[in-house]
Amino acid sequence: MKLNLQAVCQVAFLSLCCLLTVGTQYVPGRCLCPQTQSGVRGQLKELRVLPQSATCGNVTIIVTLKSNDYDVCLNPNAPMGKQLLRCWNRAQKLGRDVKVCLKRRRRRRGQRQKQNLRAQGHKRRGLSSNPQ
Repeated sequence: MKLNLQAVCQVAFLSLCCLLTVGTQYVPGRCLCPQTQSGVRGQLKELRVLPQSATCGNVTIIVTLKSNDYDVCLNPNAPMGKQLLRCWNRAQKLGRDVKVCLKRRRRRRGQRQKQNLRAQGHKRRGLSSNPQ
């Protein structure tokens, strides 16, 4: 049986096309962070935000802890995740460094008590200032 060169080339081309189509089919990818935490304690060293992509439908927030260099995935719907995401978006929009988002604002000692006393004082003054 004599093989025709043209037939062999056609079969090879058809096989190659089949392999390329099977190889390029969409396979749903996985997110970089399968599990997330609502928050972390300690100082943060680095912040990475990955937007939604074809492989992952979620915004991914990854922070690196300063104490042990662990990468932690944060839930973008948790308060800490929302705060970091809002700060990251603002920094990107204004062209600033994202390191500003990593600094936590700490309250001074007794500041909450002073605020409560001020609020109570305003309430008292508000009641006494009404004309009778």
